[in-house]
Amino acid sequence: MSNLLYSTNQGLILYKTIFEQESVKRSDDCYKLIFSIGGSTKYQLPNQDIELQQNQLLLLNPNYNHKQLYVEGPKFVIELNPQYLQPYTQQNDLDLHFAQTPMQITPVTNWVAFITDYIKMVEGEDDPSLAFFLDNSFTQLTVLLMKMSIHSHNHDIFTDHHQTHYPQLYKVIQALKESYSSNWNLDDMANLAEMDKYHFSHLFKEMIGISPYSWLQLFRIQRSLEMLKYSNQTILMIALACGFSSISIYNRFFKKVYGMTPTFFRNSLNK
Repeated sequence: MSNLLYSTNQGLILYKTIFEQESVKRSDDCYKLIFSIGGSTKYQLPNQDIELQQNQLLLLNPNYNHKQLYVEGPKFVIELNPQYLQPYTQQNDLDLHFAQTPMQITPVTNWVAFITDYIKMVEGEDDPSLAFFLDNSFTQLTVLLMKMSIHSHNHDIFTDHHQTHYPQLYKVIQALKESYSSNWNLDDMANLAEMDKYHFSHLFKEMIGISPYSWLQLFRIQRSLEMLKYSNQTILMIALACGFSSISIYNRFFKKVYGMTPTFFRNSLNK
């Protein structure tokens, strides 16, 4: 099966092994998961270009401008209807926003492999089970994303799946979580992992999806979400409490991740 396009009320699944590279800017009224199956995938976003390596994913929010720059290997995209996600987000006062950053989530990688293996298995057959199989897959994916991906309703970053496969990296990540407001540097992290800092930095980015320092900044952003929602602290106080050296750095990184400033995020809660 060279190409599959399956659409339902829940969303859409696109799987292509034969396709032309796109060069058109898009802005879709849905959440979009882009998964890099066979190699590098690169997208242009308003605030940055993001390159995904194999088994990494990117989650785009509705009406967010993006342009595919290139895709190596099969193309795998999931679109999710925002209304379909409402039961998972209705207890929150703010619309769901996924962080615009590469993510490497082992259970989602396993889910993608499960889906694509089944698609290949029924290739060339008029098998009615495929529609039933794909319909049910949307619920599985949504549960995984809400629990394990990085988004505005989750003030943590799920890392338990790294504990078994990458214990040295997991040790560092847990230390960063416990002392995220401290003044960490690459030497500190590498020493904790008992690795050379260049090897550590390369392994971290390969296995986690982003550099160690970018991960720390991202975790600081996630911890700041709760303060923005529930405290009366100023933006400056929140930035410093979370370990950012200045409010400008905090504002810039927050906008890069969520496409808005912390002030806009906080004000949107009161609408």
